[in-house]
Amino acid sequence: MLIFDFDGVLINSLDEVTLTVYNTTTAKRVTSLADLPEALVGLFQRNRYHVQPIGDAILLMGWCVDHYRESPGKNLDPQEYKAIVSNTVVPITDRTNRIYETRSHFIARDPECWLALHQLYQPLWGELMQRPKYAFVILTNKNRDATLRLCRHFGLAVKAADIYSGDQGLSKVENMRQIRKRFGGQRYRFVDDSVKNLQELENSFSLEKKKIRLLLASWGYTGPGDEKIAKDHGFGVINQEDLIALLDKDTLSAEKS
Repeated sequence: MLIFDFDGVLINSLDEVTLTVYNTTTAKRVTSLADLPEALVGLFQRNRYHVQPIGDAILLMGWCVDHYRESPGKNLDPQEYKAIVSNTVVPITDRTNRIYETRSHFIARDPECWLALHQLYQPLWGELMQRPKYAFVILTNKNRDATLRLCRHFGLAVKAADIYSGDQGLSKVENMRQIRKRFGGQRYRFVDDSVKNLQELENSFSLEKKKIRLLLASWGYTGPGDEKIAKDHGFGVINQEDLIALLDKDTLSAEKS
């Protein structure tokens, strides 16, 4: 079974995340990137790949707001980023819920504007649309409502039950356990653009590597050196064409069985 991350794998939500996190951090209601300083947007998006649980994006944005004028081209190294996100007493669940709430308010105020901030990753999205009977699930740190809304708007047939999300503070490790409990001991391939997520899953399912293959999506929000890190850990590094070839292979096998 193929399991997809959502943001950075199926859909490009970088602009939406930038605005939503900015509004969460500053308590503003900006609906266009044009209303933000270009240097601030660039600094946040350049360092977005560091963020693992989305609640930490608030801390990254706070740092960017404070430093974009004097350090617009800064690429944080892992230790610098770690120092930023460790400097808080607010629980990660609280920060994550604040982002989800801000997003919900954004959608309620201007749903068309919110939807327009997303771009599909093609040709992968189109290939999945052409396979309405292909069984897959989504494993994401995004909230389920937003994920389902985007899938329906852009024509991807996904059931709510097949979206394993970050609601209730659930991590990808916890959701992967739920997926395996539901679907049993078959083999899984999980595609994510965050090498940190893959490392966390590797550590949590170390005895089940033969059943869970971890793959880094090279077209997502990856950072410098991520592909090498992935390869050093034994993860596959794939592009969209590689993934479509897997879809073709699975589809052919299903037709023969």
